[in-house]
Amino acid sequence: MIEVFKEKKTWAVIGSVSNKDKFANKIYNFMKNKGYKVYPVDPSGKELDGEKTFASLRDLPEKPDAIDMVINPVRGEKYIDEAAELGIKYVWFQPGAESFEVVEKAKNYGMEVMYGKCVMVEF
Repeated sequence: MIEVFKEKKTWAVIGSVSNKDKFANKIYNFMKNKGYKVYPVDPSGKELDGEKTFASLRDLPEKPDAIDMVINPVRGEKYIDEAAELGIKYVWFQPGAESFEVVEKAKNYGMEVMYGKCVMVEF
């Protein structure tokens, strides 16, 4: 399944992407450096190095192939709902961003789910 996720070329990283001390920022930059097209989805709405971040998946200029959840699972639930509405089928939960409830919610929407593994290790 990891290989299937690697083939997805457009991603959204969801979390405190604008905060350089947070893993969301590190993952966002890691994915960009690996050649992926990556959109920063940051609930705070703060800029990232002068670039706009997006508060919602609905605000993105295009639908990503996959999303990487780097956010508290309670806060992340709404993004799973948005992803389902937009038809996003691939969700990667970083360690700590998953809970039984949010993973089951994604699965119930018919999404392909990865959890318990870090994108930066697997890619």
